[in-house]
Amino acid sequence: MGVIEKQGLQGTILTYVGVAIGFVTAGLILPNLFDPELNGVLDLLNAWALVFATFATLGINNVSNRLFPYFRNKANHHNGYLGIVFIVLAGGLILTTGIYFIMRPFIVTKSLEETDLFANYADLIIPLAVFIALFLVIDIYYAVLFKAVKGIFYKEFLQRIFILIAIGIYFVKFIDFSGFVLAYLIALSLPGILILVSLTRDKELVFHYPKGFINKQLASSIVSVALFGIVVSFSNILIQNIDKIMIGSILGVAATGVYGRSFFYGTLVAIPLRVLSKISAVVVAQAWKDNKIEEINRIYTKSTIDQLIIGVLVFIGLWANIHNILHILPPEYADGKWVIFFIGLSNLFLMAAGVNGVIISTSKFYKILTVFVAIFGGLVIISNFIFIHLFGITGAAIGSAISAFCYGLMRYGFLWQKFKMQPYSYRHLLILGIGVLTFFISGLIPDLNHVDYKTPSLILDIIVRSGAMAIVYTSLIFLFRLSPDLEGFIRKYFYKSERKT
Repeated sequence: MGVIEKQGLQGTILTYVGVAIGFVTAGLILPNLFDPELNGVLDLLNAWALVFATFATLGINNVSNRLFPYFRNKANHHNGYLGIVFIVLAGGLILTTGIYFIMRPFIVTKSLEETDLFANYADLIIPLAVFIALFLVIDIYYAVLFKAVKGIFYKEFLQRIFILIAIGIYFVKFIDFSGFVLAYLIALSLPGILILVSLTRDKELVFHYPKGFINKQLASSIVSVALFGIVVSFSNILIQNIDKIMIGSILGVAATGVYGRSFFYGTLVAIPLRVLSKISAVVVAQAWKDNKIEEINRIYTKSTIDQLIIGVLVFIGLWANIHNILHILPPEYADGKWVIFFIGLSNLFLMAAGVNGVIISTSKFYKILTVFVAIFGGLVIISNFIFIHLFGITGAAIGSAISAFCYGLMRYGFLWQKFKMQPYSYRHLLILGIGVLTFFISGLIPDLNHVDYKTPSLILDIIVRSGAMAIVYTSLIFLFRLSPDLEGFIRKYFYKSERKT
């Protein structure tokens, strides 16, 4: 099992364990603990902090993914690369803080009276952004050292544990909502703190500058890659959060809360994408350096198959259980039904695209990604503006789905035209067909909730319905041998089991 498969599997399992905890907090407890307005405050704080934190990295993560192979030298502390990372980050945080205070009147604009509540906490955005930015750069540094699982553990697992602890402290009335906001932001900041401690403990926090290593050509490449990285990474994070920001501005904080809780369910479809993209970026960058085009094409093809298999299963599982989800959420969140569908669909489009964005961003044509992201961002903003006014929060989700489809199509077309990389085949159609068949089979299962939707029967319906779908779906995927990775994993697992017995 290669680096991508091994760490991808570990990261995905760890991520889904974290998602299970996140489901309990973001999907079950928070909607029932706070009204939509208070949840909207939490979502807006997180959205703005992510935007500022990403800008503060000033494209250095793009440099790490693309150019670190030229610095790699463990004996020589990777030729001082970590020092470059921290110098760039320090400058980015100073610049970002200044921009925040310039933009503050816009961020806390009182287009609606209820946004006064958000204004009370807005200045916590920058401290949170500092720790998020710290995590972002160190996490990628660990990834290029082939230790990506470490950051996944802190971000996807431990962070959610601390959020759960914060909820528990609030639930026993030890703190009020203001205290919870502070505890919540501390939990979001902890991955940055922990990964810095880990960097020190692993003796990687070494600033070493070998004289003369960075020549004019390498320096020029760093600046160029970083500049385009700023545009791409900042645009990407803005695209991921602009819907919440626009909903808050147009419809208000309460609508943001409804959208944010519903949005969470839709994002479950794309959980493996974050893991695989981070891990594959390192391997693909090395493959470009070594001119191994066939290896890149192999990774591309496998990523579209494996991600589509997982994405389809999660998507149909969500929609088959939509009646259960709507009974889990309080009545005021009912408007989020179609948000779950369209956000899930938009993430399915991104999953089906595989790692084509990673391939372009680590190639010599990385600059074209800036154009694609700019078009993507324009589509998101325009479609959100139009559809939010027409369909409310569902309109934002529709805009995201349309934009995600177009974005994936642009990247696919470029790789096909430039490198003749065409990863799609009858296998992908079979996966979709199996997904549709499995969904309709799930409809034959009677509603075990009957009429009352009491907790035991609701949980029973989810378990039976989801379990039956998983068995049918994975059995057919295995029967048609659609994923060598899945088949290899299952055979290896059963082989080990047989050996033990």
